[in-house]
Amino acid sequence: MDSNINAFVAGCHNLIDPENTPKDSAQDSSNFVTIDGKISLVGGRSSLGTEGTTGKITGQHLGYKVDGSQIQYAKFGTVLKYWDGSAWQDCITGLTEDLEMSFANYSSLAGAFTYVNSPDGYWKIINANPGSPINVYNASINFKGYILIDKGRTLLWNRDKDKTGIYGSYIDKQNSTVYTAVTAEAIGALGSATYTGTLAFKAGGSTRACFGVVIKGNTTTLETFTDNYLGVLTSDKGGTGTINYATGAYSVTFSAVTTGAVTADYQWENCNSKGVTDFTKSATRLAGEGFQFPQDDGGDAILNVFIGQDGEYYSMKSHSAYQLSVDADDLNATNKVYRKDIGLPNWKAGLVTEKGIIFLNTSNPTKPKMVILQKNETGTTVEPYTLFQHFKFENYNYDDAYFTSFDRWVMVLCKNVGSLNNDTILMCNYSAKTVDIVNYNAFTAVQNNGIIYIGDSLSKSVYQIFSGYDDMGLPLEAFWTSKDELYGAERLKKTRRLRFKGNIDPDQSVEVYVDYDSAGFSLAGTISGKGDYVNYQTPATIGSPLIGEQQVGGDDIAQSYPFFMEMKLKTPKFRKRTVKLLPKGIGYFDLDTIIDYDILTFENRIPRSYREKQNVSLNGLQNNLDNPQ
Repeated sequence: MDSNINAFVAGCHNLIDPENTPKDSAQDSSNFVTIDGKISLVGGRSSLGTEGTTGKITGQHLGYKVDGSQIQYAKFGTVLKYWDGSAWQDCITGLTEDLEMSFANYSSLAGAFTYVNSPDGYWKIINANPGSPINVYNASINFKGYILIDKGRTLLWNRDKDKTGIYGSYIDKQNSTVYTAVTAEAIGALGSATYTGTLAFKAGGSTRACFGVVIKGNTTTLETFTDNYLGVLTSDKGGTGTINYATGAYSVTFSAVTTGAVTADYQWENCNSKGVTDFTKSATRLAGEGFQFPQDDGGDAILNVFIGQDGEYYSMKSHSAYQLSVDADDLNATNKVYRKDIGLPNWKAGLVTEKGIIFLNTSNPTKPKMVILQKNETGTTVEPYTLFQHFKFENYNYDDAYFTSFDRWVMVLCKNVGSLNNDTILMCNYSAKTVDIVNYNAFTAVQNNGIIYIGDSLSKSVYQIFSGYDDMGLPLEAFWTSKDELYGAERLKKTRRLRFKGNIDPDQSVEVYVDYDSAGFSLAGTISGKGDYVNYQTPATIGSPLIGEQQVGGDDIAQSYPFFMEMKLKTPKFRKRTVKLLPKGIGYFDLDTIIDYDILTFENRIPRSYREKQNVSLNGLQNNLDNPQ
């Protein structure tokens, strides 16, 4: 008799007895993921920039420029920085140590922006000029809190003076209501090739920003510089130029010395005036103006606001949730309690996905559940559904949990019960219904062009993970433990051979341990990347269909090679067996097949190690009696 696992699709099942879980499931694992029918060793970790001092990264975000290119932000202690491609540069300074920030992207005719809000303040960052943030906080116009931007309007909550209120800003109309056009503004002293200075609009208000800049001047004929919205002014005759939209600072060098007037045409806007940071309203509120709705039931604070598949706003609290629906005419709204049996552990423990709102429901703190709010299959209402019911989420603490998406997974950054800092990432694949466990210290995370970066929970450092197969130059600590396999029968068994098939890097080796009837794991053999059973004639590049649908991590990785090997075993008679894999080297490894070959079956008896514990007395205090009572 043989017992085959020909594909791994179950992930980690740790809720019920490991004798009763799927054949290919793990009862526990670390740094293996279930992907495309395999269990695969995850990639390693490398530092993005210089490693920092003790502390943690308390904010990460990905902003976008008008051409779709991305810019990464991270909060290092008291400073929000941006990555310029080679180093971290200061963006906002003077922040409170360890205070978390919220971010919201917004694109309009005026450009592409990232807005930042927290109890420290409120800023607008023009992503073309990330080193020039605009402080937009004005106590008479807006608030400090957490934000999201949807349909040209900012929603704000977590205001210090109103923890149960949700606020809305003006709807940005993106027209002459909020944009002011300037034509033929005189530029500097004449008769030069290079002109530098500051456009006049900025003198009228520190929260103003410009866009659509055109600078003109005569050389032999008219030379025109046009704005590409990335901070570059491009000449039609070979000149060069730059513009800082936040400060209005410009620099242009014409192709020759100019004659006559040099002028600038542009537009400017002030987001604090009928824009996405203006929360004011008229005495009799008009459509498109700011608003405030109380969500006071239960008295607990609004932790986060998510957009549902129905377009409504779901305010999640610790013990309940509200639903806010704003009519199309923006004059009427429905603000009601949605559920009283759901709640978040903290404001970061949820995520909007194409499938719905996925979050950790800790309204019953002793039995946390992963839940999705999605449309009912037979109707249009949004309903909660429990996910991953095979996984024991109560093994972890979610006080600092952080949700993000990466490739096919929702990643839950959390910590083991009893740990002081986040030390675990739960890799939750909604489509495949799998959960795998990765052990990295991560407080925040962000995905950038298929690469995942984590903000460390123990230091002021940002790391790229799932990159290469070393952890900062050291072997990655990992293991995978199978279910307790009975081969579908209670009878005692012996097995003579154990076979493994997969892919391995020549520098990797994986120790295989086997446990019989919980007697303890013993080394059964080693899968070596240098073994004769490795087929070096057919290398497989990481990222090819053989190993995965796409390369996870983003970096070029050395080739791996298919192997198929067999271990001869000498076993006792056993009821169940458990396999543990323990990688020891640096390099890729995956497994798609385990075969218990040549299984012999014997009598239907209790394993020998348990037999002396039978014939128990009626009071349960004695065993191995000569005669049962």
